[in-house]
Amino acid sequence: MSKWLVAGGLVIVTSPFCFVAHAQDYVDVEAERSGRQSAPQSAPAQPAVSDPYATPASRDPYSVQPAQTYPATSYGVNSAPAAPSTATPPPASQMTSQAVGGQGNVGNLFLQVQQLQQEVMRLNGMVEEQANELRILKAQSLERYVDLDKRLSAGGGSAPTASGGSTQVAPAPVGGGAIGGGAAEIPGEAQAYKAAYSLVRSQQFDQAVTAFNDFLRAYPDGKYAPNAHYWLGELYLVVQPRDLEGSRQAFTLLLDQYPTNGKAPDAMYKLGKVYFEKGNRERAREHMERVISQYGNTSSSAVKLARDFLAQNY
Repeated sequence: MSKWLVAGGLVIVTSPFCFVAHAQDYVDVEAERSGRQSAPQSAPAQPAVSDPYATPASRDPYSVQPAQTYPATSYGVNSAPAAPSTATPPPASQMTSQAVGGQGNVGNLFLQVQQLQQEVMRLNGMVEEQANELRILKAQSLERYVDLDKRLSAGGGSAPTASGGSTQVAPAPVGGGAIGGGAAEIPGEAQAYKAAYSLVRSQQFDQAVTAFNDFLRAYPDGKYAPNAHYWLGELYLVVQPRDLEGSRQAFTLLLDQYPTNGKAPDAMYKLGKVYFEKGNRERAREHMERVISQYGNTSSSAVKLARDFLAQNY
């Protein structure tokens, strides 16, 4: 009986304390709920420019806080400190293949350099060869001009020879050498021939070619037709560009139509040189030998020139 009395007394004594504890818990829960509901309305105004380090005027430790972002810390000029990297070395097989590939590239470059050097040497050889040919052509051109000048200086009543000398023939009324065999002079022929020949002496070679062609059309059988053919053959060798075929035809017409003319030896020698320059060495040699055989007993200087030409080129 006494035990029940003691237990009842304890319950009576402790019940107020239990009620107070439950009341305090209820007060705390209600305070927390009220704080959550009032947090959005009472939040302090944020600054215009977002500053991650700015601290609000008041902050409820129990309210829900927004997420914040923080910029990367920079220790240099617009650059973050580089993190140390530990590169893993490539395998030995890969390094070996790279070394072999590099050696192959070097070998290809060396081969290309050698090929370029050989090409440069070949081009240099071609340039030297062409320069030599140009020197020869200039020398030949100068020789033809000198030869022509000697022939012009030996004008008057004699036939110019290949060397600048003269073969005495019947006097001609105008310069330029021997005249046609017994042909009668046509009225106006002498003046036309003299006008064409004056162009040769003044070295107006292109105009002289035109003048002699006009003369031959006007006086094809005239007294001075052989001279006109001869000078045309000479002029075609000095005009620019040269006309080897025109020169060949002019000398051939002279030899075919006037074989006994005083200019025939020189025309035959010149015709042989024209064939030589055209690349026909056999025909050139044939004409040189004909000069020697047909005119060897005469005083024509074309004979000596033909012998010298054969000795130098055959």
